Amino acid sequence: MAITRLNYVSLRVMSLEDCEQHYTQVIGLRVTDRRPGQVYLQAHDAQDHHCIVLNQSDRAGLDHIGFKVTDASDLDEAEWAAREWGLSYVRMPSGELVGQSEGLKIELPTGHVINLFHHAAHVGYSTGMRDPDPIIDWIDGISPVTHLDHLLVAGPKVSQAAAFMREALDFGVTETVAGPDGEPMIYFLTVGNTMHNIALSDGPELGALHHLAFYVHDRADVIRRVDMLKHRQVTTLRYGLTRHGVAGVTTTYFYDPSGNQNEFQCGVYETSGVPGCVRPVRWDLPNIARGVFYYESQLFDEFFAVMT
Repeated sequence: MAITRLNYVSLRVMSLEDCEQHYTQVIGLRVTDRRPGQVYLQAHDAQDHHCIVLNQSDRAGLDHIGFKVTDASDLDEAEWAAREWGLSYVRMPSGELVGQSEGLKIELPTGHVINLFHHAAHVGYSTGMRDPDPIIDWIDGISPVTHLDHLLVAGPKVSQAAAFMREALDFGVTETVAGPDGEPMIYFLTVGNTMHNIALSDGPELGALHHLAFYVHDRADVIRRVDMLKHRQVTTLRYGLTRHGVAGVTTTYFYDPSGNQNEFQCGVYETSGVPGCVRPVRWDLPNIARGVFYYESQLFDEFFAVMT
């Protein structure tokens, strides 16, 4: 299975107008299209049509996750795998999302829906596609994020979901967190050279979203963004800048107007890109405070309690 990358996240939001303002003026994305009840956004350093789809809803949370595959034939292979694993699946017609080809939606054992598709409309870089200047004149204030990096989701049967993604979709595992019984309760999975595109965590609720993360240029950029969040009174967790032992990233967490948790991060290590080539890092539960909050070395209940 040739999955190339995490391509987009489709979110439910309770105020389309407020969340469009948040994802453009706080996150730093650009609007690439609109439909009634939907807004499509993309990072300035990306060429595909969208990395975020906002959907007007009566509740916050995750609608589905989009992964791009190399060829249309990969959808047939994924459909066969879903059938073999006893998972629900449905074909998504071309054009159901703006600028996107036919897809295959598969419901994981955790209740999350992933959409595999092979083509997206080309919107190009904001800096231009010929003789570009890397500085965007019309961006006011802080520099844009570089790309949608990953998301952390939670649900039951996490080991079954991780096994399907490893064995059927060829994801690699870079790190795990062991539960009280010594078995993994969190899996960090990737299809490329980044440390993770998606993390799966054990949880009681089907289809829960913990956060989605955007990559920024460097550590100083994270610091500037903490200043920006505090200055604009964007709701954040109780701390400002912190660091994870997991992946080693510098990070800060905050919320969109509907309560979906966001992250700015930088500094993730690269992986081999070949599933099973490198043994995953294991975190044991007694040391997970350092793994999650390296500076504080303590766990904050609010970090784990907020799910949409």
